[in-house]
Amino acid sequence: MNIFDFPQNDYLYLLSMAGDDIYINNDTMPKKALINNLPVNRQADIRTIATKEEIKRGDLINWDNEYWLIISEIGHKRYTYYKGIIQRCNYNIKFNFQGTIKEFPATVDSKVFDVETNQFFSVPAGKIIVTMQDNIDSENITIGQRFIKMKTAWEVSGIDRTKNGLLVLWCDLDRIDSSDDLENEIANAGDYVYTLEITNGEIASIQEGSTLQLNVQVKLNDNIVEKEVIYSSDNSSIATVDENGLVTAISAGECIISASLAENPSVYDTIYITVTALPQHNYVVTISGNTQITRNHTSTYTATFTNNGVPITEESFFYITADDGVSETTLATIQSQDPVANTCVVKAGSTLGYVKLWCKNIEGTIVSEPFRIQIKNIF
Repeated sequence: MNIFDFPQNDYLYLLSMAGDDIYINNDTMPKKALINNLPVNRQADIRTIATKEEIKRGDLINWDNEYWLIISEIGHKRYTYYKGIIQRCNYNIKFNFQGTIKEFPATVDSKVFDVETNQFFSVPAGKIIVTMQDNIDSENITIGQRFIKMKTAWEVSGIDRTKNGLLVLWCDLDRIDSSDDLENEIANAGDYVYTLEITNGEIASIQEGSTLQLNVQVKLNDNIVEKEVIYSSDNSSIATVDENGLVTAISAGECIISASLAENPSVYDTIYITVTALPQHNYVVTISGNTQITRNHTSTYTATFTNNGVPITEESFFYITADDGVSETTLATIQSQDPVANTCVVKAGSTLGYVKLWCKNIEGTIVSEPFRIQIKNIF
């Protein structure tokens, strides 16, 4: 059976029953496709694809956790499906754009596959052909650019964009340079060195519920540059960090906040965060003034509000009770009071005895101990 030559209903049935999941251009939603060997050429790296989804030459297909590149023209939709030829991307190529590393799935070969004749044509020794998707990132690739692959350095000597959707690079064998990073396959890595520093220091201490803005400095060869930074916390139950580097303390403990380059996570810095628990509140209001008032005279009293011994601002309310601390009394009265200044004037009556002066904040949440005052004779 020719995969590209059968009725529509049969195709849709076959697609639903035997179709594989594919992802087109890194789309997160899977699509269905029928993928077979070529009728003429049985190369495992060259297949046919048929799908009802619209596809075009240069599309990158993720099939069975491998990238495949559509290398043929798709042409007009036939029946209800599209058909084409795909080639497996056998390598990932890293290009160094002045310190910014971009990685591209690509087919790398010493021979060229002709989709018209299904034949391979060899290229001269010391040369390879690199074919990849022609997209916004690959448009920055220029002649003379170098890359590392197969433990060898290569230089782009020719660029072919005549096939819409595809970028074809003709590359020559090049010598290894001292700045090349062979282990990570990055050409000229030593020419562009990024550093990242959290300038708040190595350790910071903040209280529960408070925040800390991290200041990060990125440099390229000692020159400050603007780059995207990714932040993370190793324990978000202690402290979290948002995309702008704002740390929020959640609960008492310790954690590590990391900042790294989005394009190169190996360039990073860390800061140790200690989150301290909020102190328990200990509100106190203290009354000061004379403990005795001569009958029919007045005396001024002041209240001081504190929390853990530290003065705080509260509006006050004074009142008087009998010496039992509960009953009303006529032995003394509040002549006047200033809730903002936290003062009051007490006027003694003509009867001798004891009263208790009290003070609380306006909300009634902080209440003083009773202040005992004696109403006495002049002698």
